[in-house]
Amino acid sequence: MIRARPSILAGFLVLACVVGQAFSAPDMPGNTVSDQPGQPRPMLLADDATIPTVQVTWRSVGRDVTREGARPFAAPDDAEPFEGCNLSASVSLGGTRLEVGAGHPRGAVLRVEIRKTETHRAFFPGIDPGSSFRVEVRGVRFNQPVRVDPDTALVHLKYSLKDVEACSLPPSAANQFLLANQQDTLGGMVAAGVNATPGGLSGEPGRGSVEARVEADGSVTFAVVMPYALLRHLQDPWASDLPGTFFEPIRLHAEIEVLPVWAEPIVREHPPLDQPYERPTLED
Repeated sequence: MIRARPSILAGFLVLACVVGQAFSAPDMPGNTVSDQPGQPRPMLLADDATIPTVQVTWRSVGRDVTREGARPFAAPDDAEPFEGCNLSASVSLGGTRLEVGAGHPRGAVLRVEIRKTETHRAFFPGIDPGSSFRVEVRGVRFNQPVRVDPDTALVHLKYSLKDVEACSLPPSAANQFLLANQQDTLGGMVAAGVNATPGGLSGEPGRGSVEARVEADGSVTFAVVMPYALLRHLQDPWASDLPGTFFEPIRLHAEIEVLPVWAEPIVREHPPLDQPYERPTLED
């Protein structure tokens, strides 16, 4: 029987309030989904009885370099470092799509983040020019059967204000987004070519790609593969994308929407914007 511990339950009750949908779980063993008419559907909660695993891989001198470790659900600022590199990682629920109100009211947003342990050092020292890196989280469990929607995947790149201001860019330029869907604007909150790359995770040449699946045991695996060159800021005046020639983000997170199997899809509107709307939560 999968249980959601009280320590994490409180956090996800707050999550439900953010999306504006708080609902009670049916009074039945295991909090299972009810198919009986009139029965309330259970809230989608993460199960922290099983600890997810985060794996990061990149290429250096023609060889794969991998760092891997268990990461319990925690706030992004509580990211735990990997040994022998400049990376720290965390797993949590919540992310950009939720913050801007562009998420499914019955779903949850799974987030895996890597950040520089020391911000003045490179993310991947010695990474091969023209190569890609991979960030994966696996073994994520929920309190009921789920499905994942790869079309909702995105990567949020966060740059330091010092680097942004050095290029005479506004503070809002510290946030950049790579989106799986070619038409996704996060409900009109981002603008292509300014602070977003719609289709940046489409799997096309020069773009990143998304791997998302529900395993046979019911757990979720989610990964993104990104060309290192995509870490370069869209408005960086320096044209080179070779390692060490542009300012990198200080952290990035990948996220994807997870839905109960019974949840109906929603119609998402993608209004265009000439300029991105400046929302304080995107600065967090």
